[in-house]
Amino acid sequence: HFLINFLKNYKNQPKPSLRILMVGWVFSGKSAAGNTILRSEVFHLGERTMKALKQSGEVAGREVVVVDTPGWWKFFPASFIPEVLKSEILEGVSLCSPSPNVILLVVPFDTSFTDEQKRVTEDNMKLFGQRVWRHVILLFTFGDALGNKTIEQHIESEGKPLRGLIEKCGKRYHVLDNMSKAGDQVTELLEKMEEMVAGNCCFYFSERDDPQPEEKKRTKEVDKQAEELRLQTQQQRQRLRRLLIGQLNLFS
Repeated sequence: HFLINFLKNYKNQPKPSLRILMVGWVFSGKSAAGNTILRSEVFHLGERTMKALKQSGEVAGREVVVVDTPGWWKFFPASFIPEVLKSEILEGVSLCSPSPNVILLVVPFDTSFTDEQKRVTEDNMKLFGQRVWRHVILLFTFGDALGNKTIEQHIESEGKPLRGLIEKCGKRYHVLDNMSKAGDQVTELLEKMEEMVAGNCCFYFSERDDPQPEEKKRTKEVDKQAEELRLQTQQQRQRLRRLLIGQLNLFS
C-alpha cells in the first residue's frame, strides 16, 4: 500500500511548465517540430517564418509554451541577417515570459553538418549571449531520414563539427520524426527538458558576455536553488527505484 500511495503522489505532483524557444536555420523544420511537440497543427508550414509566434497547450500533464522564430541562412554569418529579423528572434525571448527555460536548436538530418555550418550556427547563437548554451538541446528533425541508422551512428558519420556542437550543448540531443504520431518521442523530449531545467537557473538574456555584480549574485542564488531542486528530483527517483526493486524482490 505504501508503494501504491507513493506512486500516486509522485504521479500527481505538478510538473514544471516548459517555455520553449525554437531556433535554427531557414526550413530546418522548426514549425513542424512545434506542431509535433504540441500535438496540434498550430504553426503554419510551407512558408518561411518571418515573425516570432507563440502557441501553447497541455502535453502529457505539463503546460508547454512553444515560440517559433525566423531562421537564419545556413551558409551566412549573423551579420547577413536583417535587423528586422534579429528583432523578431529576440521578440521570441520576450514571448517566453518571464524567460525561456529551454532553447531547442533545430538541425535537420537531410543536410550534411560541416565546419561551415558549425561556425554559422555558433555565430548566430551569439545573439543570445555566451551563457545560452547551458539551456540548449540540439533537436534533430526529419528523423524518418535516419532509416536503419541509429542517431549515434549518424553523429559519428558526420564527424568533428557535429560532435563539437553537441559537446557545446552539454551532450543534450534528441531525434524528432515530424511525420510520426508516436507520443513517446515527445514525452522523452519533455523529460530531457525537465532534467535540464532542474539543473539550471532561468535563462537571463544579456548582450554583455561579462555579467555585472548584481547579475552574478542573482545567478548564483538561482543556481543554488536549481541545484537543490535537481538533487531533490534525483533523490526522489532513486527512492522510487529502491522501492520498486524491493517490491520485485518480495515476489522473486
